[in-house]
Amino acid sequence: MPQLLKTVFAALLICLATACTTALRANVEAALANPDQTGIRWGMVVADMDGTERFVLNGDNRFVPASNTKIITTLASYHHLEALSAPALNPGTRVVLEPGPEGAPPNLILVGGGDAMLSDAPDCEAHCLAELADLVAAQGVTEIGHVIGDDSFFPFERWGVGWGLEDVTFYYGTAISALSLNDNLVWVDVTPGPTPGAPAEAAWREGDVVFALTNQIMTGAADSRRQLRIERFPGGDELRLYGAIPAGASPVSLRLAIENPAEIAAQRFADQLGARGITVAGVKTRHRELTLADEPPNPDDPSLEAVAIVQRLPAAIVPLAHLPGSPLRESVKRISKDSETLHADIALRRLGRLEGTGSRTYGVAALERFLEEAGLPETAYAVHGGSGLSAYNRISPRAMVQVLAFAAQQDWFEDWRADQPIGGMDGTLDWRFKGTILEGKIFAKTGTLNGTNALSGMMIAASGRPLLFSIFANDRPATTRSAVPEMDAALVRIAEAY
Repeated sequence: MPQLLKTVFAALLICLATACTTALRANVEAALANPDQTGIRWGMVVADMDGTERFVLNGDNRFVPASNTKIITTLASYHHLEALSAPALNPGTRVVLEPGPEGAPPNLILVGGGDAMLSDAPDCEAHCLAELADLVAAQGVTEIGHVIGDDSFFPFERWGVGWGLEDVTFYYGTAISALSLNDNLVWVDVTPGPTPGAPAEAAWREGDVVFALTNQIMTGAADSRRQLRIERFPGGDELRLYGAIPAGASPVSLRLAIENPAEIAAQRFADQLGARGITVAGVKTRHRELTLADEPPNPDDPSLEAVAIVQRLPAAIVPLAHLPGSPLRESVKRISKDSETLHADIALRRLGRLEGTGSRTYGVAALERFLEEAGLPETAYAVHGGSGLSAYNRISPRAMVQVLAFAAQQDWFEDWRADQPIGGMDGTLDWRFKGTILEGKIFAKTGTLNGTNALSGMMIAASGRPLLFSIFANDRPATTRSAVPEMDAALVRIAEAY
């Protein structure tokens, strides 16, 4: 081909590419446009698996990522999976005896090791508290003083910084502890009364009585709207329910947060022992308060040195039973698939024991080291927790795609991708992308906070081309409940274009 024709042909290709890019941008921006969402901030980056960018919209602006923060936590967990799975960092749950006061029976200590999967549900099949109770009973123990719930494997930091006050009442804001049971939740079941105007019924599930329950819920007309409200003040011991539930409606189960997981676990364990004929005098807890040793060393102040913190148990103890730690991958999968906040913040604490004490700040330092290894500039993000509940978290869509591209080069990436919700099929994406070309072809983590929607991960475009992406919507007007329809429409148009 003569040089002139080559030049013309190259110029034509450039023009065609530019026209296609311009048309795609107009198409995507049209999908995102909604007059009811005036003022919303959008950010989006789409790239090939090696990080080569194909579409950028406000790529360097920093956004509140909500539960997209869990992407960083789970990627870092996979990156350090071998170390985190070692017995020292995944010791499981132990039961030991310590001497009681002179002439009194010994105390029994239930020692938490940061296992987020421990359960005493009636249908429990693995990681079951009942197994520990059986092991204790098999030792011939008939009487103990107190069951002591010990969660000192992590310092006693029940909530993260930047959490909303209202979060700590609900299931997604329950307290964090190294001794956790049943996802640190309790349940109240609400049933409508027999006729409109009658009081509704509200009752704790067996073993879940934690607060005094004040029920002010009424039964509404059969065609009325369900309006249930919960009021509980942090530190308070009363739960007030009010509102209405339609006559004839199915019962509603409310998942509620607790404030002292170690105490609940100890009480439930005491109940298990009692059911096996072992007399228990009472229940106590043992925590490890935060100190300066729980803060990573300050390079600007070398006089502050890191201090190794270990779980300190009384010297004269007798081991009774041990339940090995559950595989970390089980919990990490729940973080991704179901957006389990508690599991994410426990994972952060476990990361915090790689080089520190298991504190939140040591966990954040571990995430920051991982992001630095992925090549992210520190100006592209701000991380304050592992779950995304903190309103202080920030990251740019470009940075999120960059860390995904780094992960895509690791030998564990396909395992991580398999954990992600699948569009139109399961997890938190089970209802999204149905009937589109992305049904079954998008693997991504959702994110929702007040005024925020987010979605980041991987998708398979119409041509079969795999793409990494991150899209954020911040500052959504309070008059609109979600930017998800616009977000999903934009991603479908990207997929159609490629």
